[in-house]
Amino acid sequence: MLSLNDELNAALLSCGMAFFSWELATDKVYGDVTLAELFDVEASAMASGVPILSLVERISINDRARVAASVHRAISSGLLYQERYQINHSKRGPVDVMAIGRCLKDDAGIPFIYNGTVMEVSGGVAASVIDPLSGYCQSALELAQRRGNELAARYLSSALKVIGAT
Repeated sequence: MLSLNDELNAALLSCGMAFFSWELATDKVYGDVTLAELFDVEASAMASGVPILSLVERISINDRARVAASVHRAISSGLLYQERYQINHSKRGPVDVMAIGRCLKDDAGIPFIYNGTVMEVSGGVAASVIDPLSGYCQSALELAQRRGNELAARYLSSALKVIGAT
């Protein structure tokens, strides 16, 4: 049996969730392979840190000002940031994503690191973002099936039918 952390990690990776940290003082964004793939950046460059501008340039021109203003508010306030926008990917074309993040401040109240996630929200992923219940039920169903819990799997399959997610 997988530990809870392994199961959570597998679920997050299977839905294409990318993780990043933006160090404001150095203006470098560090991210995982999934973030590199979404933003069409070499994974080694992303692991070493890339300037935030190199990622902003990949955001659709129609979304850039709104995203920048929202990020600025999050940095200034320390409140949660959540935006949906489009990335221009050189091979795949436009990619719809949702980003969630928060800027942390040091003990003097100075913003210093911005952590967050970016997830592609096209196809089936978008449906689970819009209606999280179906996403939770589907994840629970998969977990019940992996664990061999047939009764739970049967109830979860029924729940998915009732909410129209199958």
